[in-house]
Amino acid sequence: MSRRRRKPSFFEDGVLVVNKPAGPTSHDVVDRLRRRFRPAKLGHTGTLDPFATGVLVLAFNRATRMSNLLGAGDKVYAGTVSLGTATDTGDPTGEVSETAPVPEISREQAQAALASLEGERMQAPPAYSAAKHQGKPLYAYARQGVAVEKPARAIKVHQAKLKAVEPGEISFELTCSKGTYVRSLAEDLARELGTVGHLKALTRLASSPFTLGEALELDEALELSGKQMAGQLIGLSQALERAGLPAVEVDEDTAWQLRQGMILSRETFLEPGSGPATGAFRVLTQEGDLVAVLRWLEPGERRPGRDYETMRVFPEQNQGSLDEQTSASAMGAE
Repeated sequence: MSRRRRKPSFFEDGVLVVNKPAGPTSHDVVDRLRRRFRPAKLGHTGTLDPFATGVLVLAFNRATRMSNLLGAGDKVYAGTVSLGTATDTGDPTGEVSETAPVPEISREQAQAALASLEGERMQAPPAYSAAKHQGKPLYAYARQGVAVEKPARAIKVHQAKLKAVEPGEISFELTCSKGTYVRSLAEDLARELGTVGHLKALTRLASSPFTLGEALELDEALELSGKQMAGQLIGLSQALERAGLPAVEVDEDTAWQLRQGMILSRETFLEPGSGPATGAFRVLTQEGDLVAVLRWLEPGERRPGRDYETMRVFPEQNQGSLDEQTSASAMGAE
């Protein structure tokens, strides 16, 4: 007989920034906090490898519906490349797959090699990664000796800065787009320097707009009471504002219409004579409650009488409605 799931008891919506320690997976962090606070839903906005540390952005309850927007910002990493040894995983958890001599490297050479990483490039997910293929992560296939190739995706390294050159090691800091595999960049860096290498250490300093400076240690978060956790959360509307979503305030009748699924006119959300509207935006009541997140359609997407799409509508929140929405699948959501 399967164990019965406990009823959720934490219903606050919002974002928590945690400093993930080395060792646990991102799912492990979510699971530990889920067991401690029993939210209706809990997820993260972007995975960190088990050996990596730093910013892990967690979304509680209705904030999980906005994970894609909350995790869409650029990432900032501090990392160290170990030169002379490559591993099958590209990180310190793997088996040695190749060795090569390490030439003498000056700071100027290291900085030039890092600069070569900057700009746009195509990058395929590594074999040992959480990217999915037919519902399974690639690392599950790799551990079985099954090779799966996923198509390369466009990524961008905005800046790569040298921090230190030590015998056999290069430390750096880089800012890059979402979906960038720093392990792969570390291997590229080693090749640019005339050797092989793997990513020895990695810390995510920011998942824009959330930073390590505001992060709680995992053990500290687990010690909080429910009331204290509620006080630590960044409210969903505030988190979306920090992610760059502007707000439009509407009256009670308009809020009701949106929540009923009605399609409203463009003028409902725009001042007369305003210029072109693009991107996602928040709709708030006059009291500041989040009603919906909408996105203006691009010219080629528009249809007569339809200038926006509804990304999410948020019903008026109360304890009873959340109880009704909770299900076993919600408890398991990541």
